[in-house]
Amino acid sequence: MLIVGVDPGSNATGFGIIRKEGTRSVHVASGVIRASTADSHPKRLHRIYRKLDEVLQRHQPQVMVVESLFHGNNSQSLMKLSQVRGVVLLAGEMHGLDIFEYAPMEIKAGLTGYGRAEKDQMVFMVGRILCLPDLKSPDEADALAMALYHSHRCLPERCAL
Repeated sequence: MLIVGVDPGSNATGFGIIRKEGTRSVHVASGVIRASTADSHPKRLHRIYRKLDEVLQRHQPQVMVVESLFHGNNSQSLMKLSQVRGVVLLAGEMHGLDIFEYAPMEIKAGLTGYGRAEKDQMVFMVGRILCLPDLKSPDEADALAMALYHSHRCLPERCAL
């Protein structure tokens, strides 16, 4: 089973694809979709959709994992993030993926044992689990963390295969 995790962001959207092989999780692909800050928000959304669509077409995962929306103090940022999440969810739905959402604290606690783990802790842990010593991007690590979390919590009888 191929699982794609997506960490939505209006400037940088991370993606990470892993293959679940029994109890093992193997890195397949990952990266960051960057949108120009010079572009309008609709143009950024379009770029994120197009690039994510290319990734989904190339790798054809069966499952998508996205962080559930958390409450922020800045309503403008929250609105933009919600729109990016909408584009990501639309891409997943257009590809017929089973979509799962988990809270950020749940994912962090599941991988590090601490729900308020810092970004560098997540990068380190994901790099260790997937044998990616050169992993540096927090956006990429967060996306891979989502896929890993789902993979580790997913039992065949409860998950889409």
